[in-house]
Amino acid sequence: MIFRHFLLSVNEANAFLMACSETREAMLIDAGEVPGDLAGLLQEHGLNLAKVFITHDHYDHTGGLPDIVETYQPQVFAAAETCGGVAVTERVKQGSEVTVGAMKGVVLETPGHTPDGVSLAFPGFAFSGDALFAGSIGGTASPALAKSLISHVRKQLFSLPPDTEIYTGHGAATTVAIERDLNPFFQ
Repeated sequence: MIFRHFLLSVNEANAFLMACSETREAMLIDAGEVPGDLAGLLQEHGLNLAKVFITHDHYDHTGGLPDIVETYQPQVFAAAETCGGVAVTERVKQGSEVTVGAMKGVVLETPGHTPDGVSLAFPGFAFSGDALFAGSIGGTASPALAKSLISHVRKQLFSLPPDTEIYTGHGAATTVAIERDLNPFFQ
């Protein structure tokens, strides 16, 4: 697997590129802007940016999507019908499978920060968007939505193996065990 983290200038959001070493198929997870070195990285490794997965429809995760779609024509996977003003190619829900070459991930519904919040889990790692952060959770508009988000994170992400790495929408990566045991929102 080829893996790359991009720290974006828009709200210091994270975006991630993962690619199958065998097929050279690549997927970008979230697209708050077009990462400056994306084109060079794709060319350097001979990758085809075939897919984009959007964890939720906030501008700091979708602002670059129109340009990426125009340039690379990838399939766009998300829970919403449109993201960043772009029609979603494939709507996902709980249990949907998303493949990147020979790698297979599963969608986990994690609403609360937004109604369309989804995470994507592969063996050993997952992308949580703004559902879960190192030591925190995504902001919510009400106590009821915060309770819903906490419940979904517990049910979905904390059911993954404890050593699963969690790549978040902002900030540092973490693990299921660290967040389950130490995150104050789950104590």
